[in-house]
Order: sequence, then structure tokens, then C-alpha cells
Amino acid sequence: MKSRRSLVVSNAGPLIHLAKVNLLHLLKILYGEVVVPSEVKLEAVDRGKEKGFPDAMWIEKAIQEGWMRIEEVKPNRNFADTAKVAGLQDTEVAVVYHAYRNRALALLDDDSARIFARTLGITVRGSLGIVLQARKERQISRDDAAEALDKLAEIMHLAPDVYTLVRKEIEKAD
Repeated sequence: MKSRRSLVVSNAGPLIHLAKVNLLHLLKILYGEVVVPSEVKLEAVDRGKEKGFPDAMWIEKAIQEGWMRIEEVKPNRNFADTAKVAGLQDTEVAVVYHAYRNRALALLDDDSARIFARTLGITVRGSLGIVLQARKERQISRDDAAEALDKLAEIMHLAPDVYTLVRKEIEKAD
């Protein structure tokens, strides 16, 4: 019942959040391989290691294992300028551009990046959506999904209504 897509590209947020709650492996289970733009690696791994963040080590390990693949992404100037006006950071621009050019699923947590990607017809999933997908596909138990939601709520900015909605979806996913 695994729903593998032909291509998935991730921004730093989902990688960092899932690593912090010990669920980075869900990306491998759900998607097989994840493309990580070099700008995202710089933020999530290189800068994270400089600061001593353990999650950076887990992301680096996934890259070394080969199921996360680093790619250079060079958005054209018009795309990059438009994305910047929409409030996207360099990593988000790279992820959205790659997803757009390759018809890939984009893993993004930031609202402005998610909205921009959706206006381009890109399918988007964030950290919570990944946990929910894993639950619906029975890759994790209800209790593990609920625990992951609680842990993510401690490290992410979640509106109470979003938390409640995801909690209900976890409960009914059987």
C-alpha cells in the first residue's frame, strides 16, 4: 500500500522536523527517494552541523545512504524574482522550481511557499501531512502518529484548529 511517486523534492523544514521527532525514515518508506536541492543541504546539514544540531547528522546519514539525493537546482531569473516577490527564501525557490519543472511532490512547511507552489499546480505536503499519510498507509500506529503530532506541535508553530484537525484525521485513519 505504499504510494511512491516518481519524484519528491524537499525543503529543509520537513527534513529537520521529521529528524527531530525520529521519523525521517518515513520519507524513505513513503517515497523511496527524496531530492534535496544543494541549498537545502547547506541549510539543513552544513549549517545544522556547525550549530551542533543532532537532526543535521540524521539528514546527512540519509544522504550518505543514498535515498536522499543532492541536486543543483538553478531557477531561471524570472521564476526566482517572482518567487522572491511572493516571499520565498532561496531554499524554497529551489524546491518549488524543481517540483514545477519535474512535476514532483514538494515537501514544504512554510505557508507562503506552499501557497505559491499550489498556484503553479504543484502538489504539496508538509511535516504533518507526511505523518498523516504514513498513518493512513499504516506505516505507523495511531499512537505513534499521535505522539509525532504532539512532538511536532512542540517544535513547529501550529494553529490550534490545525492540531485538532490532524488529531481527528489520525484517529479515524484505520
